[in-house]
Amino acid sequence: MEKQKIDTLILSDFHLGNKSTRCFEVLNVLDRYKYDQLILNGDIIDGLRFRRLHTEHWRILSKIRKLSKNCEVIWIHGNHDAAANILSQLLGIKVRNKYIWEAGDKKFLAIHGHQYDNLIISYFAFVFYYLIKRVDTTGYLVNYIKRHNGTWHRDSLEVAKGALRLGRNLGADYVFCGHTHLIYETQNQGVKYYNTGSWTEKPSGYITIAGEKVVLNKI
Repeated sequence: MEKQKIDTLILSDFHLGNKSTRCFEVLNVLDRYKYDQLILNGDIIDGLRFRRLHTEHWRILSKIRKLSKNCEVIWIHGNHDAAANILSQLLGIKVRNKYIWEAGDKKFLAIHGHQYDNLIISYFAFVFYYLIKRVDTTGYLVNYIKRHNGTWHRDSLEVAKGALRLGRNLGADYVFCGHTHLIYETQNQGVKYYNTGSWTEKPSGYITIAGEKVVLNKI
């Protein structure tokens, strides 16, 4: 099957080390396209608990390392990721806090997004979220909470507001985040915002960019 040619592929929030990670789907997306740059927009590995990485998790890391020999791989540091220097040594990839690039007359910004949430609210929300995930094998409760919990939505909007503000200050046309685990898109004052959700729930989201065409995909 011929791969679809794009310029940039953006994914976030694999949370490798988490048994809920949709490893098959991650690998499928990485293999589906031919791209010049791959942006991993944070929370790829859950900290330093490498003993929790199973075979499929290591396959994803091996795939990323292999891809880095043929395309530019940019890893944006997330709040759950291990220290940047450890990740760089593990995969030989430079880890950044944010990434800005241009294509045609458009400017793009990728940043994980945790810099803009309410730390106290976010902490308790995510503790509750992970406790629910441990007992909710179907994913129904998790998705219901994300859709209907006001605190979760307010925090997601704060991340979008902060990222959009930075985007405007930097003159970006597009801003991409992860972190909130909510697939979301909006725009403000001419700047378009996309959040790719996560790969521990269904659906998962990812971005493809070809020229100036930006598409938020769900799988």
